[in-house]
Amino acid sequence: MHPGWNPTRRNKHVGTKAHGHGNDNRMVVPEAWGEYFLEQLGSHVLVKRQINGREMLFFVQPTRPGHFYPCSIDDICKVLAGCPDEVTAAFDFIVLRQPTRKQGILQPVWGRAAYRYEIRKQRGAAVIIEAQMPDSYIWSKSTNPEQARELKRLRQDGHHIEMTRRGVQVTRTAQSSRNTILYRTLLHEIGHHLDINRSTYEEWAAKTQATKEDYAHRFAAELYARLEQQAVVPFAPILDEIAMAQDGLDLAWFHSRDSATTS
Repeated sequence: MHPGWNPTRRNKHVGTKAHGHGNDNRMVVPEAWGEYFLEQLGSHVLVKRQINGREMLFFVQPTRPGHFYPCSIDDICKVLAGCPDEVTAAFDFIVLRQPTRKQGILQPVWGRAAYRYEIRKQRGAAVIIEAQMPDSYIWSKSTNPEQARELKRLRQDGHHIEMTRRGVQVTRTAQSSRNTILYRTLLHEIGHHLDINRSTYEEWAAKTQATKEDYAHRFAAELYARLEQQAVVPFAPILDEIAMAQDGLDLAWFHSRDSATTS
């Protein structure tokens, strides 16, 4: 015989995520919706540079203690100056951005491609470079094929990869972070901009995220090989403190605590 409903029995999902518990205070990174993402950088510096006859705008946000930008504006300009005109014409400006503490915890990234971006009444496509920390972080032991390829790329960039009891530990230094940002992330994000520029809306919408990432990885690797053959890269960090001060920049924003050992 069916016992029927017993009001004294507790639903096993009560008080859990499956029952909606915590949905109103869940820690997530907020997203902006609309035609253009309006970036509120707060305090920042605008720097202008001429690259292959074209003015490029750099918006630079001061870093928090312990964070730094692995490459300088002059580093980026030297790489871009060696690229074909199509590459530098693929986007409108570069943003060097200090991620919030929440973003640093939940969504740490090297950089991003923003296809519709607005800052200081400037609208266009942007390459965003995020401030980093020379530290270690843990990847899960269970890696999919793409994550395994990324670990291989990180190892090639100079990061120390070690299997621990907790998972795969990635230890980054100022130099390995510079290799990743300047020689791979920058070119990778430009690859995304070129990909969307060469596609119709229907073609772009039909592409999977994996297809888009594969194209950007391949573009970055091929362009780096071309720049290396032309002796454009690699090169030593360009850190001109006097020139930076004239632009309103602080050397400390581009200088990690372990930089002295990686020059």
